[in-house]
Amino acid sequence: MCDDGTGNHAMVANPRREQIRATLTHLAPDLATLRTAFDEAERAMSAGAWTGAPADRFGDGLSARARRLDRAAEQAREQLLQELAAEPEQVRRCETFGVSPLFPLALPPVGSRG
Repeated sequence: MCDDGTGNHAMVANPRREQIRATLTHLAPDLATLRTAFDEAERAMSAGAWTGAPADRFGDGLSARARRLDRAAEQAREQLLQELAAEPEQVRRCETFGVSPLFPLALPPVGSRG
């Protein structure tokens, strides 16, 4: 039974909200890495590291990839924020049993060999 016998339900903080917040915090450095992954190469190309028609094509492709990565990182963040917004602040206590974490295993940061 999900109530205290009086028809009232014990309400508690929604653990899924905290899990989503923790996921956002955990992923923030990786999302930042994705957003800036091509910055150094783009700066080098802008500074004239390589010139000519092939370099222009390469630079255009590099910029397109940088924009796609930035967009993907922002979409991932926005999706998590939407999930967070969709979750109620409180839920009935009995609805919290068996709640599993979003990421049950520790994930290494992007680019690490861990």
